Amino acid sequence: MSDYLQSILGGLADGCVYALIALGMSVIYSISRIISLAQGGFVVLAALCAVSLQSGLGISPLATLPIMVVIFSVGMIGVAQIVIQPAAKRATPERLLLVTVGMLQAVGGLLLIGWGNLPYTMPAFTGDAPVKVAGLSLPTQYFWLAGALAVSVLGLWLLLTKTDIGLAMRATASNPGAAALQGIRVDRMRLIAFGLAGAMAALAGTTIVPITFLQFTTVTPYAVAGFIAAVVGGLGSNMGAVTGGLLLGLLQGVFGRYWNADLAQLTAIALLVAVLVIRPQGIFGTPERVRR
Repeated sequence: MSDYLQSILGGLADGCVYALIALGMSVIYSISRIISLAQGGFVVLAALCAVSLQSGLGISPLATLPIMVVIFSVGMIGVAQIVIQPAAKRATPERLLLVTVGMLQAVGGLLLIGWGNLPYTMPAFTGDAPVKVAGLSLPTQYFWLAGALAVSVLGLWLLLTKTDIGLAMRATASNPGAAALQGIRVDRMRLIAFGLAGAMAALAGTTIVPITFLQFTTVTPYAVAGFIAAVVGGLGSNMGAVTGGLLLGLLQGVFGRYWNADLAQLTAIALLVAVLVIRPQGIFGTPERVRR
């Protein structure tokens, strides 16, 4: 029984990462209607940058977290301004999806050039000794993963509901044309959304790398998992992103105990297909209206 619960907890830890990726995708989609598959690549890039800071410069693992959040928040705004926004003026949403796929592959190539084909990890934030609870062995990094997700959800909720910027972002998500007529800088709101997604990518990558091994080949699996979580929960729904990520991680953790890793991945595809058939808009999503 304890082994079964251990698998569930491990799956939920992965689910926290999927949820953070899906949450970043959801924020971008709700503001700009762009599905950014590159989000999974930025997670791995942030993780390996954190590893380099820790091993090359001697920075403590925990100290790399805020550094990566700042760097990737600013970096994602730059990427959006240089790549996404110019493309959005000339391309359809379908072609923009291909742009993000190209960005994902570019990140994978950058990782191969910069870090080679070896997997990387780094020490846990607060030591390697696990916490023993009711016969279960919980790595302390699990708590950091859960905390990163909780802080992201709470921070995003406070931003969207308690600040003027959040009100402007919600107006842009609802009707960008009407928001622009009210004097809201729609392009700026979209840049802020990409900055938030960059912060979540940094949180996900930096908190997961101490308990796993990451390399250039892991960008696609994380991108796919985050996309599935976002679609299952409902594209554009923050609560749906969290629910979809945790549900996907839980299913993979449970089935991964009895099947090999490749077969466990089928659960993700099966979950996606089931949701698309039964509720195409996702668990918390609403049917899309045509936006003009």
